[in-house]
This record gives sequence, structure tokens and C-alpha cells, in this order.
Amino acid sequence: MAYKTIIYKVEEGIATVTFNRPQRLNAVNPVMMAEITDVIQQVGKDDSLRVLILTGAGRGFCSGGDFKGDAESLVTRERQPRNASASGRRVHNYTRPISLALQNLEIPTIAMVNGVAVGQGFSMAQACDIRIGSDQAKFMVGWTNRGIAPAFGDTWFLPRIIGLGRALDLIYTARMLDADEAFRIGLLNRLIPAKDLEAETMDYARRLSKGPPLALRADKQLTYDGLGMDLSAALNAIANVQGSLIASDDWGESSIAFQEKRQPIFKGK
Repeated sequence: MAYKTIIYKVEEGIATVTFNRPQRLNAVNPVMMAEITDVIQQVGKDDSLRVLILTGAGRGFCSGGDFKGDAESLVTRERQPRNASASGRRVHNYTRPISLALQNLEIPTIAMVNGVAVGQGFSMAQACDIRIGSDQAKFMVGWTNRGIAPAFGDTWFLPRIIGLGRALDLIYTARMLDADEAFRIGLLNRLIPAKDLEAETMDYARRLSKGPPLALRADKQLTYDGLGMDLSAALNAIANVQGSLIASDDWGESSIAFQEKRQPIFKGK
């Protein structure tokens, strides 16, 4: 499929999706929302892919919804009480697919945050497993300033990433967060000089892409599932998955490679 607002490329088992509306700091319009949802779904169907990277073209990662552009606004401006329910469903229908698609994707996901990440942009970065940012990165929840609650799942993702108190501070105040503070509070996993961001992020992605696909997928599933389990249930889930991993060819390859003192070549079987 040819995309109008994003760039999709695959290299060494790494899928990269670049938001490509740099003249609007990659602000999201309905076309872009649909294309992001579609490409994530396509990534999920391709067994050859090991890692997904999200990033932005130009100076920004994603500056949120395009309320000033020439595209249709993501959020209806209807204010009549009779339209409140319909408005909520409309926003829900726009925002739900991307958050769920990223969360349900089995492979590791990385947000390579090259600049401002506001509103929907910040939400998509949160929905990724790992966030690697440049020293030019900035973050803001944004939604509260427009008189609405976060719509992409920030209230679910953010407390799990940085803790309840810090999450509520950012949601309540909708203040801008610079890269240094984002790294200090754990929002960014890594903070990289802007000139090195792409190279170091790709090195990290290559390391994951050469890892054991079955184990990495199990790591992701067990970690997220474990957020809603007690310890006993989590240990049972781990035991159920571990049996299939030990029976895999990748486990056998790792054992042979260890004996031969070489790096294993994992095939995801």
C-alpha cells in the first residue's frame, strides 16, 4: 500500500515507520491516523519482522492532532449536550486502534523521539515498549489544556512507566517536559545527542533483531500480562510459556553456540 503521510521501510528485520508531515511537525490528521493503524497491522502480519521503530521526519516526532491544518479535525467541535455521546465515540474510534495495535504487537517497539512529542505524539511514544530520545526531545500530555481527558491511553500507560504521582503531575498540569527531565524520571530509556540518535537507535534495534524472537515475544507478553496478575498467577504463566521455549530450535541453537563459543543464530522456531 502506498502511504501519503508516513514512510515505511524495512531493513534487517527492522520496520521503521516515519511520520511524514514535517511542515506540521508531523501533526496527525485522519488520513495519517488510518495509515498508522494500517501499517502497524501489516507489521503484525509479517513474521520476518523483529522490531518496529516509530519516529518523525524533520524537527518533530509528532505534535499532536492537526487542529489548525487543512484536514478535518480529529475531535469534533460540537458542543451541544445531545452530541456529547457521539463525540466521545468519535474520538474513541480514532484513538483506540493505534493504542491497541501497538500494545498487541508481539515484537518489541521503539519510539525514536527526535523532537516534540505532544498529545497523540506523546501517547504513541508511551504505547511503545522503549523510548529513545534526542536531547531535542520534548513531551507534553496536552489534552488537559484543551479541556478534555487524555484519549490515547495515557492514564493507563503513564503511571506504569513513571509512577502514579509523576503521571498525575504531567496529566494535571499538561506542562512541557524537556529531555533531561524525561530521562531522569524514567520516561526515556536512553538519552542520545541529536546527531547520534538514528545510529544508536538502529544499533539497539539490530541487537534486538538478532535476539531470540520467541523469547522476546514471550518477554513482552509475560511482562504486560503480569501487570494485572498476582505473583502466583504470573509464575504459572511463565511456567506455561517456558516449556514451549525449551522445546524450540532456538533453545537448542543457543546451547550449541554456547559450547562452540560463538553467537547463536536464532530463527524463531
